[in-house]
Amino acid sequence: MKHIERLAILTLLTAACRQDPPPTSGAHPAAATRRVSITVDGRGYHPESVTLPAGRPATLVFTRTTDEGCGQQLVFPSLNIRRDLPLGQPVEITITPASGTLTFTCGMAMYRGSVVAR
Repeated sequence: MKHIERLAILTLLTAACRQDPPPTSGAHPAAATRRVSITVDGRGYHPESVTLPAGRPATLVFTRTTDEGCGQQLVFPSLNIRRDLPLGQPVEITITPASGTLTFTCGMAMYRGSVVAR
């Protein structure tokens, strides 16, 4: 009888090892959205320029750290995006940049930054 129990356990373990791997979502790790933090202070954007892969989604996270200057608003003119930047609160902008340079500014266009997509 013990021989049959051992055989049954061995059969179950063997069957468990042969199971197909669980299905994946189809997303490749390299396809994950890249996140870039950008600080806005009394002197502008830091970093001022960001290089990203063209055609891949990226989330830019803007955080204003001071009331000095004109960084209370963020504008991507060519994308028709305008967002308020509350003090100390991250604001996310997700883009999929085409090859080339995409500019962003403050509401008065005094601070300037860019996304360079290659």
